[in-house]
Amino acid sequence: MAYGTSTAAPRSTSQPARAGSALSTLWGSQSRSVARRWVACALFGLMALASIATIFVAGSPAIEGALYVLIVVLAVTGIAVVLRMGKASDATIAAQRQLVDAGFETADAIVILRNHDGHMLQANAVAERVSGFTSRELMEQTVWQSRFPADDWEAEQMVELQALRSDRPVFRESAWISKSGERRVIRWSNVALRHGTGTQPALLKIGLDITELRRHEMSLLRNETYLRLAHRLAKLCHWHWQSDNPLRPMDPGHRTGRFIYSEEAQDIFGYPADELPGYGDDFAAMIIHPDDRTDVFAKYKAFRTRASSSYSIEYRAIHRDGHILYIRENAEWILDDDENVIQIVGTFQDVTELRASERQLKRAQTDLRRSLRMSGLCHWSWQLSLDSVDGLPGIYQSSGDTADLLGLAPEDVALNDYDWHQRIVHPEDAKSSWDRYESFLRGPETSLIQDYRILSRYRGIRYVRSFCEKTIDAQGRVVEVAGALQDVTEQRQREAELIRAKNAAEIANRSKTEFLANMSHELRTPLNAVIGFSQVIRDRHFGDAPDRYSAYADDIHKSGQLLLKLISDVLDMSKLEAGKVDLFEEMVDIPTIAADCLRMLQARADEGNVRIEQNWERDLPALFADARAVAQVLLNVLTNAVKFSPPERSIYLTGRLGDGGDYVIVIRDTGIGMSAEAMQNLFSAFHQADATISRRFGGTGLGLAITKRLMELHGGSIDLSSEPGQGTRVVLRFPQARVRMRD
Repeated sequence: MAYGTSTAAPRSTSQPARAGSALSTLWGSQSRSVARRWVACALFGLMALASIATIFVAGSPAIEGALYVLIVVLAVTGIAVVLRMGKASDATIAAQRQLVDAGFETADAIVILRNHDGHMLQANAVAERVSGFTSRELMEQTVWQSRFPADDWEAEQMVELQALRSDRPVFRESAWISKSGERRVIRWSNVALRHGTGTQPALLKIGLDITELRRHEMSLLRNETYLRLAHRLAKLCHWHWQSDNPLRPMDPGHRTGRFIYSEEAQDIFGYPADELPGYGDDFAAMIIHPDDRTDVFAKYKAFRTRASSSYSIEYRAIHRDGHILYIRENAEWILDDDENVIQIVGTFQDVTELRASERQLKRAQTDLRRSLRMSGLCHWSWQLSLDSVDGLPGIYQSSGDTADLLGLAPEDVALNDYDWHQRIVHPEDAKSSWDRYESFLRGPETSLIQDYRILSRYRGIRYVRSFCEKTIDAQGRVVEVAGALQDVTEQRQREAELIRAKNAAEIANRSKTEFLANMSHELRTPLNAVIGFSQVIRDRHFGDAPDRYSAYADDIHKSGQLLLKLISDVLDMSKLEAGKVDLFEEMVDIPTIAADCLRMLQARADEGNVRIEQNWERDLPALFADARAVAQVLLNVLTNAVKFSPPERSIYLTGRLGDGGDYVIVIRDTGIGMSAEAMQNLFSAFHQADATISRRFGGTGLGLAITKRLMELHGGSIDLSSEPGQGTRVVLRFPQARVRMRD
């Protein structure tokens, strides 16, 4: 226990007095002095009587009587004074003895009285309490000696001997071992007590228990060491204002003092602390980057004029070796209750690495946000509440660009999981998606990936891919669910396009296969006719029958023309697909070209008993186009109309200028028509609505594909509509730019 809290323990009535025998040796000489004063009084009285006798024998009676009276009065007065002084001295000695006894017992320190031989005379209650021994036990030499460490006993004896020989106290710190073995640190004051000449002095030892003080000092030293280490690790140094005149009010507004810097300043600025300027403006001029000095000067001025009681500023500084530092400086006034400045303190901290880390972090965050945005990703997390049964609701957080990426409003993003599925997820996907998510929350799986559609407020239906992971605590409870959402709409669109392209490729491949099969049929039929009829004519199988052979020759000619058309269609399609078709554009008259085409088809129309009617708007302008290409377009469409029209049906050919000034040609038949499914790939190469070899109408399936590409070369378009059993309507539209008004 610290000596500052100890008190003298009351002495028991059964405990023998410790002070009487020891202190009597100190007060004995004082008693002898009192006895000597009584002897002096007696001698003084005898001297007075002797003087009276002498006067009585030698002088006259009157004079002798007066002198007698005078001497007696003086003697009586002297005796009275001496007696009074003796009584006062006795009272003083008694009071002093009582005071010493009381102080000895009540002192808040260890008090030991030893004689010149080193024997214990007396120990107070504090000595008993600290040592754990009674006063009588401490009087034993072995007990007293064992209170000091063995290697310290000789030094203690030397100090005591020095004190006995000196008129001044002798101080020493030493360890003192209690009965329980605890070591205490005691600061001893050794004083020699002298009580008369010819006697040996006694030794008074007063010990203060400073164990706690030393512990606090060590703790303070450790804390100071840790603080210095922390300052170095944090690259921090502190400073304070030291005034030249302590009596003058503390104010850095005048140059009557200087700033004192801690030694860590050298670690930061490269200058020893004593080389740094002691005034703020001088410091700024020496250390702070020129571009930042104006702001710093303004802060310093406001602080000096007490416009602000503190400041915090960050600026660039120049190190002694020339490199740039980022410094954060803080300072404040410390005031007393009367608003007087009692101290001015501040700190410098090197935040260069912090700023560099912040810049790197900012770049990394920017790169991450860019990557997330480019990949259509946003992230979210739910810190679930464990108080509720299902762990919801909790604290929701999401990346700032979630709403923008998904085309949602901010309030949509803040929904909990269930409301998200009910309000945002597409109704057709909501139930299945929520079932999978709920199973994931309650099941053993730690991750979940699923795709679903959402109803984006601003971007329509979007496809998203959801990644989820959950965190489970030691008790097996889900404490957090985190995940990411990725907009995969474009990916889905590309996948759909790839699927369509794949299907188109498969259809094209199948169409080409069918085309080759069809072509073999289409080519064999006329070739067989050519070969067969030519053999009959060559061999004159029917003898001399010129008319019959002439008819066969006509069939051979027709078969040749059919073969030529088939081959021409294939060659034309190849050129169109290769982009090697050049238009020879000129002013053409569409009704004239149409009439030529009808003459070529008239025989086939008559053969099928199909009527073709024309209706051209009057004064139609000319068209700037390739006459051969326009003729091929009209011929392909009209051929199909004749081919797919049953007997007794009609075909209507009309031409007019559209509302926008474009040239419109409409060809409508009342034939067999087509279903919507059959029309899906009608303009693809090698495609026919009836792809079987046994079809009734024949053909390569290239006519409409060639027609569409030729119209596109002219900047025009072809539109086809049809209904089964009702016929087909084809609209050819040439742009206004190709229309030429006649002179």
